[in-house]
Amino acid sequence: MGTFHDDKGPLHGITVFAREADTVYVGRCDTLTSERLVLHDADVHVEGQDDLSNDEYLQRAARFGIWKKHDLLVVPAAGLGPVRPLGELVRGGGQANATAQPVAATPTPAPTTSPADDLVALTPGAVTEVRRLLLAEPGPGRGLRLGVAGGGCSGLTYKVEFDARRDGDLVIAQEGFEVYLDRKSAIYLRGITVDHQPGLSGRGFQFRNPNATNTCGCGESFAV
Repeated sequence: MGTFHDDKGPLHGITVFAREADTVYVGRCDTLTSERLVLHDADVHVEGQDDLSNDEYLQRAARFGIWKKHDLLVVPAAGLGPVRPLGELVRGGGQANATAQPVAATPTPAPTTSPADDLVALTPGAVTEVRRLLLAEPGPGRGLRLGVAGGGCSGLTYKVEFDARRDGDLVIAQEGFEVYLDRKSAIYLRGITVDHQPGLSGRGFQFRNPNATNTCGCGESFAV
């Protein structure tokens, strides 16, 4: 899973762009480390797509914005060029190919909470099952904790457990209980839908994760 950083860098919240071979990534920066770039509301453009060069695309994006294709996009840092604010193309006269040094991911304090409205959605079936399990095994202040761990046939696995709230958790209120995510797992779970299929033919808790690029047949592990 790599190394996680609880702090954010100086580009956090800024719309940035970066090149990799003939591809350009544009989006609002969440995290920049030596291992990955995490973007929100992102777009990807390949040289010549829509009859535009990457330079022409960046010029248009800098002036008029982008049409996002990904709510969240994780880009490996290997092979990625310097990550730069998109606004530089306007302030600096539009030189998309100007030489620049990569921005160091210097940690700065990050908030312990963030808007969680779009983090997790539970279907009625999942809500019913969580309530049933909490009633069967009651405990003070317990809620549903969702997380991610390394392993499984696709590299990452989902973690589902009942736990108390911890410092720094993102909290999503449900009717009768709360859902908790740590900030590390939230990078991979933002926008996920949790369902539950009961009965002999059901498969228990199921996950629809918009960030997954590959999901194993069992539905319990995924890759990004």
